[in-house]
Amino acid sequence: MDRNIGNYVHSAAFVTEVWPGVDWVPLNVLGGTRYTNEEMGRIAELPAEQKKRYIHTLYEAVQLFQISDFRGEFDNIDHQTDGMRWQEHKAPEDAVYTNCGCCATDTNWLAHFIADAYDEVGSFCYANLDGNGHITTYILSNGAYYFIDMMMCRRDSQAYFRRETGILEELMDTEWAGFLYRAKNPLDFCAFHMDRFRAKGRNVPFAFYLRGTPFVTATGLYQDGADCVFCIPTRDKPRLLWCEPGREQQVRFVDPPIQW
Repeated sequence: MDRNIGNYVHSAAFVTEVWPGVDWVPLNVLGGTRYTNEEMGRIAELPAEQKKRYIHTLYEAVQLFQISDFRGEFDNIDHQTDGMRWQEHKAPEDAVYTNCGCCATDTNWLAHFIADAYDEVGSFCYANLDGNGHITTYILSNGAYYFIDMMMCRRDSQAYFRRETGILEELMDTEWAGFLYRAKNPLDFCAFHMDRFRAKGRNVPFAFYLRGTPFVTATGLYQDGADCVFCIPTRDKPRLLWCEPGREQQVRFVDPPIQW
């Protein structure tokens, strides 16, 4: 019975260096799945509060994510305070119940299922000078960091990249963000990110940071013309990884005026 899901191959076995200190690895390297897709389909039909007991690995979570057909949707709640736009992110339980949302929501969806499965689960985020940003997931396991973008794990994202093969040329020729990566030092992954953005002709982030809690609660943005400042709640335990020199004050860790 089939256990492959989308571009992810349950039996894949490879380690491909894509950048000094960064390896492309198959999704199953953090554990495979105990279920066929048909069995996971039955789990997907269970009430939201019952699903968590069946999910114990990243692969199983992605399998459920696709079979549940999680949909992309702008779902943040905006709060305006003193010129700052705070975006309240959907709670993990609500992410599972509604089965739709933005990058913060699908990150929280994943954390709901695997927060206790590995040594540490948090979020890897970046900020662009135009005020846009992105939230993805990092997993710390046995001293190594693993990075996965759940937005690219959606069923409707699979057409934008290739199947897991471990062939470097195929990765460089596709939408690289859909795969799982491993690095001892997350700074190396930041450098890989910037290289890929440049190669694809996209805006290169000016800052990368981690949130050390499984669930992300909110993000604040102040924008005045070309200037923007990202504000991250201190309760999310943020840590700045890299920032373009001279722009350190454009990422601030603060106590938000509203407690969600």
